[in-house]
Amino acid sequence: MRIGTTVLLTGLALLSTGGGVAAVAAAPTAITGPVASVKTTSSTATGTVNPGGRATSWYFEYGTSTGYGNKTATKSAGSGAGNVQVSGALTSLAPGTTYHYRLVAVNAAGTRRGADGIFTTLAAPAVVTGTARSVTATAATLTGTVDPNGRATTWFVDYGTSTSYGSRTALRSAGSGTTAKSVSTRVSKLAAGRLYHYRVVATSDAGTTRGADRTFTTTGAPLVRTGAAREVGPTTARLTGSVNPQGRRTTWYFEYGTTTRYGSRTPKSPAGSAFGEQAVTAPILGLEPTALYHYRLVATNDKGTTRGADLTLTTTGVTLAARAQWVVYGRAVLLSGLAPTRRAGESVTVFAAKFGARSPVAVATAVTDDGGVWSYLARPAIRTTYLASSNGVTSRETVIGVRPRVRFHRVGRARFSVRVLGTRSFRGRRVKLQRLTSVGWRTVKTIRLSRRSAMTFRVQLRKGRSTLRVVMSVNQAGPGYLAGISRTIVYRR
Repeated sequence: MRIGTTVLLTGLALLSTGGGVAAVAAAPTAITGPVASVKTTSSTATGTVNPGGRATSWYFEYGTSTGYGNKTATKSAGSGAGNVQVSGALTSLAPGTTYHYRLVAVNAAGTRRGADGIFTTLAAPAVVTGTARSVTATAATLTGTVDPNGRATTWFVDYGTSTSYGSRTALRSAGSGTTAKSVSTRVSKLAAGRLYHYRVVATSDAGTTRGADRTFTTTGAPLVRTGAAREVGPTTARLTGSVNPQGRRTTWYFEYGTTTRYGSRTPKSPAGSAFGEQAVTAPILGLEPTALYHYRLVATNDKGTTRGADLTLTTTGVTLAARAQWVVYGRAVLLSGLAPTRRAGESVTVFAAKFGARSPVAVATAVTDDGGVWSYLARPAIRTTYLASSNGVTSRETVIGVRPRVRFHRVGRARFSVRVLGTRSFRGRRVKLQRLTSVGWRTVKTIRLSRRSAMTFRVQLRKGRSTLRVVMSVNQAGPGYLAGISRTIVYRR
């Protein structure tokens, strides 16, 4: 229709009025094309845009429904009047998923949306690592399933003694079907009695899938684990542990004794021939009270003998411990321990055997406090062996050494006195006066004791400060005594 100088065209926009129409422009057209380069998580969509003579931009919408929800970056198609081929990357897709997409073009004259298109991303093979079957000392059959998800697929099995694997089976085809297919392969030249890791791996042009790690153990020498000691009493205990026969007929026993040489063992017992740990236990009798024992579990089959870790237990009974291993003559040492009942009000008899005595004699009776704790302040005059007894159970011996008491005094200018005390006279015994130097204690005078086990003496010392002490050696102290050492004296000349 012509009205004056204005031309009206459906779908077109007037660009010029007056003496005539110079040019017209229209809303763009958008034609959704096919997808290209479909992958597991991305694809490339194509299409055609005609700008209709105006500056036009375009993008693709895409998503798992016709609601889309995602779009590519907006790009320019120019402002020409001809068709423009366009393509856009659709990213962050899920494998094996159906997507909708369409091309959208926009200019000042309007927006045009292309037809809805559909495509499905590729899916990598689905893999399940199965069980290990027909396990022997050196071989096993490893199983699993592979679903190619419609793509030509190959598979193999990784295996080795760690999750680094290190070995793999030959590559095999799983076809290109869309359902799970059972697969299996035999591996050999394995080490007996070893734990192996394995997994099924499948690959197609859609990617590689690794199944979960699983393990099996080849048959061989049994596996053992020494467990904790239970029901420990003064003379008995129950030993525990576990044995894995590794598929071979297996027997087990416990070794025990007061050293790692053991020396005693429980009777042999059968553990069967299955795979997997089974708990074992055995009582031991005739033990010494309050004694430390070593023990371990031992299992044997036709592939060898396995010894478990060494563990220890301490039998119950009255215990005895000393605050110190030696004292100076005339001073005390605290003895203490626990009664086997662990109750208050129990009587504990303390026995002592002085050096040279044939047998110990009772020297005190202590009464336990809360928890069965007892104590006794002993004053040994010479090396003494102590024991404690309660409810018919006797503790282990504790020996307390004794040093002679060496008294050392200054009595005048360069004059000193020394006296040694003990249960016997030290007449005629020698003591040494020592001075501290940069390299240690140095003897400056040897003194022989009088009949009173004493002596007053003079000593010529160099000018300056001297730190002095008197020492009686263990040989001079005699049987039943340790070496004696006095306090130090600082002397200035």
